[in-house]
Amino acid sequence: MKTPSQTLADFCASLTFADLPEDVVEHAKLCILDGLGCALFGAGLDCGEIMGIYVRDVGGRADATLWGMKGRVPAASAALVNGTLIHSFELDDLHKVSILHPTSVALPAAIAMAQAKGGAQAKGGPQVKEGVSGADVVTAYIAGAEAGIRAGNCVGTTQLAGGFHPTGTLGPIAAAGAAGNMIGLSPEAMLHALSIGATQGAGLMSAQFESMVKRVHAGRAAQSGVMAAELAARGLTGIDTVFENDYGGFCKTFGDADADLALLTDGLGENFETAKTGFKYYSACGSTHTTIDAMKTLRRDHNLTADDVERIDVDATTATFLHVGFPYVPGSLTSAQMNLPYAAAITLSEGEAFVEQYTDAKTHDPGVVALTKRVFVSASDDLDALGGQGRHHVRIRVATKDGKTLTTERKHAKGSDADPLTRQEVVEKFHRLAGTRIGRTGAGQLYDCVMGLDKAESLSEFMRLLSP
Repeated sequence: MKTPSQTLADFCASLTFADLPEDVVEHAKLCILDGLGCALFGAGLDCGEIMGIYVRDVGGRADATLWGMKGRVPAASAALVNGTLIHSFELDDLHKVSILHPTSVALPAAIAMAQAKGGAQAKGGPQVKEGVSGADVVTAYIAGAEAGIRAGNCVGTTQLAGGFHPTGTLGPIAAAGAAGNMIGLSPEAMLHALSIGATQGAGLMSAQFESMVKRVHAGRAAQSGVMAAELAARGLTGIDTVFENDYGGFCKTFGDADADLALLTDGLGENFETAKTGFKYYSACGSTHTTIDAMKTLRRDHNLTADDVERIDVDATTATFLHVGFPYVPGSLTSAQMNLPYAAAITLSEGEAFVEQYTDAKTHDPGVVALTKRVFVSASDDLDALGGQGRHHVRIRVATKDGKTLTTERKHAKGSDADPLTRQEVVEKFHRLAGTRIGRTGAGQLYDCVMGLDKAESLSEFMRLLSP
């Protein structure tokens, strides 16, 4: 019998577009659209500029495009930058149970390898292998996303509670699956690629408190996955039982000793976890989104203002408490985006939590900072008992200065698989973000290109629009 590692590798290597249900393809295209919008917005941020300068200075073969930026670089370097861009402002999609941002790792790897396969083309134009189609990109993206998500489902919140950033640890697996599918690795080579990727996983959650480097975790994971696929193609071997080994295996190292390995393969190829990926409606860590939804409801239903509030208590899961429940101290934008008290305070103050609410001026505003000191987060055992699907469940009590107590509860965030955004909301978010870099016309053309990606025989127009 095949091991779980072999079964997952076989799936990633053999997946073709014909295997994909139409609804999964349509959802994957929305994921791709959303990711590109996030990346183009990120290309205008400091961290994106720094990463672009770095890889251009390092140099190497002009294989793949930096999205929304000048220059072509080796495929792994392009994945490093483009993955960072997607994850650069806490806007990218999220699979809630696995705690993976799949598009930030699988998409840069798939596109970088699509470009790198063919070598140089006309000078000045994006490189795309002859014969690589849009359907190939969609297929590779889904293959990688499924691998990373399923590995994450096995380990759950344990790695997060242990201080690891799941996109940093799971991301190389997803990127290796995507890159390996794109270059046609055999099942045996794909097993090596996934395991080489799995050994590269890294990312410390303390990065959320102050640093730019959290953004780079996704890019580094995408880069590691590309490298894993390229090395496996050249004969480097990995770990045959990388997921199931008792000592040093991925699932039992990052997860619990009784990690459920069946989650790696149950329903594989029939039940696509990619379709459960949710889209962020707010520019903040996904663990704050149910609180943001709840504060918007209280603000609307009770005409609640910041001046009315004496105290806000938030009951959350232990994972949410550890992830975003720490006291707010003004610092970097990252620390604000990863903080639940700030999310509650800014939402109550302004009624929104998008990019305009996460600026240096807003995150240091004395009134907002003072309100964060009246927000108290605690972990609740009964919420922990809800499992992965209930990870973001919150109960909120607001004590007002006139002696009232307002309560509300939110089980699932707007944008999650349980409360999905409409197609139009995803599209509007894309235009809002992409337009900052390529303008309304360019964003409209790119939207048309992505929506027709599964029918496109060539990637030339797609890459031209990403190469201003």
